[in-house]
Parts: sequence; structure tokens; C-alpha cells
Amino acid sequence: MNRKLYRRYIHMKERCYDPNDKRYHRYGGRGIKICDEWLNDYKSFEKWAIENGYSEELTIDRIDNDGDYCPENCKWVTIAENNQHRGTSRFFTYNGKTQNLAQWCEEYGLKYHTVLCRLRRGWDFERAITEPLIKGRNREELVGKRFGRLVVLGYAGDEYIGKDNNSRYVCQCDCGNKVIVGAWKLKSGHTQSCGCLQKERAAEYQRNKKKNSPKG
Repeated sequence: MNRKLYRRYIHMKERCYDPNDKRYHRYGGRGIKICDEWLNDYKSFEKWAIENGYSEELTIDRIDNDGDYCPENCKWVTIAENNQHRGTSRFFTYNGKTQNLAQWCEEYGLKYHTVLCRLRRGWDFERAITEPLIKGRNREELVGKRFGRLVVLGYAGDEYIGKDNNSRYVCQCDCGNKVIVGAWKLKSGHTQSCGCLQKERAAEYQRNKKKNSPKG
């Protein structure tokens, strides 16, 4: 059994039939189903996938976005092609040319998710699509280092770079919680825990205040 292909098969079933799946409203909630041939027989789906160009870097796409998952309505495409086909594709006009976001990203050599996050942070479209990623940053410089109660696990990703242009990192607190913290806050000592240190200090302050308060 191809385990990665099987996981995609399970995810396909979940978004069509599991109301608790976060994607259900865009699939099963709209009436999108899986044909009986595939729904009841993974081997049938696997056979179709292999015979129709499946590879790990491709994703399954429905030719008719309102149609079901079945051999006649599905093909394997790149993620960029799949984004172009989605009913939720966003179109933008720049320099007199109109394309969806995936096409603009491909033209300017930027990651789709990076540009989408820039737009969500309030960037205007021209800046979001034309400003190159900052080069020369050592994303691993803080990994493994300790800052107070926090140990840096890894770089959080370009999508977490805020308006301050500051890199952010995933950190593990001694209490077990994980948080995302900006590099400057770690280096300056501004943030030394997930928040548990502040809570402990506040509790200690209240205890001392109560202890030292004059008796009535």
C-alpha cells in the first residue's frame, strides 16, 4: 500500500463526509461526494491514481468544481494549478493585467502563502507581489538557545513576519507550553516565558501584599 496516497484518500473522505472536518463546508457541506467505486474500495482509487499520473508532489483536482470525486471528474495537478481552479481564487488587477493570486505568485516567483499572509497583514497588492523576501537572514541562529524559560525549537515561517519585519520563532516553555515569539523580544529579554512567569510574579505580589497589609 502507498501510505502517502492512502492518507490523501482518507483526507478526501473526511472533507466529504465528516462534519467535524474544517474543510467539510467546502465539500460535503456543498453536496460533494465520492463515487461508490472509490468510496468502498481504496484499491480501485489507488489503481486509478497510478494509471493517471499520480506523484507525491501533485494533488487531486476536480475538473468540475461542483462535481463529485470520480474517475471522470478528477485529475492530478500541481498545487499552483489547484489554487487557480478553486472557487475561492482571488483575482487582482495590476498594471492593466488581471490574474488570480496563484498566477501572480508564479509570475513573480513568490510563494502563494507568503503573499496571502502579506495581504492579510494589510499590505497593498503591489507591495505584496513585488517586494522580494529578505535575503541573508540566518533562520537557524536562535534554534536550540535558551532565553529565560524558553528554548527555541525552530523558525516559525515567513508568514509570521509582522509589520515590524521581525522574524519569529516557535519556543518551548519549561512549563510545557509552546509559543511563537519575535527574535528581538527573545534577545532583549522582553519575553522569557509563555506567560507563566508573569502569572507567578503576579500571584507572589498579591501574597506579599496580603501578608504585609495592616490588620484592621
